[in-house]
Formats: sequence, C-alpha cells, structure tokens
Amino acid sequence: MLMSVSHLNKYNNLKCIAKDISFSIEDHDKIGLVGLNGTGKSTLLKILAGQEDYNGEIIKKKDIRINYLPQNPQFKPHYTVLQQVYEEVGHDIEDYEIKAILNRFQITNHLQPIEQLSGGQKKRVALAITLIKPCDLLLLDEPTNHLDYEMINYLEKFLLKFNKGLVMITHDRYFLERITHRMMELEHGQLYFYEANYSLYLEQKALREESLQNAQHKRKQFLKKN
Repeated sequence: MLMSVSHLNKYNNLKCIAKDISFSIEDHDKIGLVGLNGTGKSTLLKILAGQEDYNGEIIKKKDIRINYLPQNPQFKPHYTVLQQVYEEVGHDIEDYEIKAILNRFQITNHLQPIEQLSGGQKKRVALAITLIKPCDLLLLDEPTNHLDYEMINYLEKFLLKFNKGLVMITHDRYFLERITHRMMELEHGQLYFYEANYSLYLEQKALREESLQNAQHKRKQFLKKN
C-alpha cells in the first residue's frame, strides 16, 4: 500500500471539500479522480501531495516518492528551462534523457528563460519533470491540457507502461477510459468509489443514483402514510 487516508476533513472557508472520507492507494492503482468543477478535486490532490493542510490521518509508505503535477506550476522566472529541470530532478538523470522528453513536448530551446514561456509551455515543462523523475506515486492535475494529439499519444503510452501508483484529474474522458481502472468521485464532500474504468463508472453511477432516488421516494411515501 502506498497511502492510507483516514477520516479526512477539509474546508476552504465555509465550503466543505472533504467530510470524514477514508480510502487507500495501492502500489499499482491507476485512479481517475472525477467530480464537477469546483468540488475540490485539485485541493484533494494537493493534500495527497503534502501541499495542503487538512484534518485527519494520512499514512504513507516509508520513503515514498511522490511526483505531483499541479494545474498551474510555479517556477523560478530567471532560470532557464534546463536549470529549472535540474533544480527539480537533480543531476542523476542523463542530459540526453532530459532533452529528449522536453523535445517530446515541443520544448526545444532548453536555454530559454522560464519567464519567456507561455502558460501552456510551462505546463509542458512541468509535465516533463514529473514524468522523468523516478517515483512511486504520480499525482497529475489535468495532464493533457496544452498537449496536441502526438503528445497525448506519447503520454498515454507512458502511463499505460507505468507500473506504479497513479491518481489523475482530467476532463479528457477518452484518456480516463484508456488509462484508469478505478474511479473516485468527489461530490459534496463525500468520496464515492468505483472499481471500473470511465464507461463502467458512468453505468455504476447511474445505478447508484437510481437506487438513491428510489430510497428517497419510499421514505417520502412512508412519511405521508404516517
């Protein structure tokens, strides 16, 4: 097991992000984290990455290495692309490997200052860093944003071969369908679990909601009679 989360509670001001939720992430899990915009998916990912405070208990595997791709990465603007990469990954990875993955994401001027990059280019640099740095758990927030078809295809093949843990937020339904085998849905501070890829998740979600509606209808009928 990579991580165990118990009785997690999180509020942003008065908004409930998580209310007494518990779950675990196993060594080879590939999990899609879904939910409506604004439910707190990115906040939950930040908590798992150790970048957000919370109430509850999170137990992590000893010496776990976590790579986190935020939605909006923050870099040192005066660094060059290569300097920023080395700042994040150290000097244990060969120079040609770093340049190869940057080129894959169309970052070809490796000496360009970070401050000259667009938001999309910065996201691609952050993604390259996240993928090349060895880890036990990948946390990816919207990894397909700012990628063209070839880049998405490369990322898909990378993640299909990746044999460690993965938790991913993305609006790309096809990508979720291909990569994940578990789904976690965040809704009104509650987390619902599905042992399914995206299409099976939609079916199981519909069944859960139908069952809930039937239960509510029966309760209303009971209250009317009494």
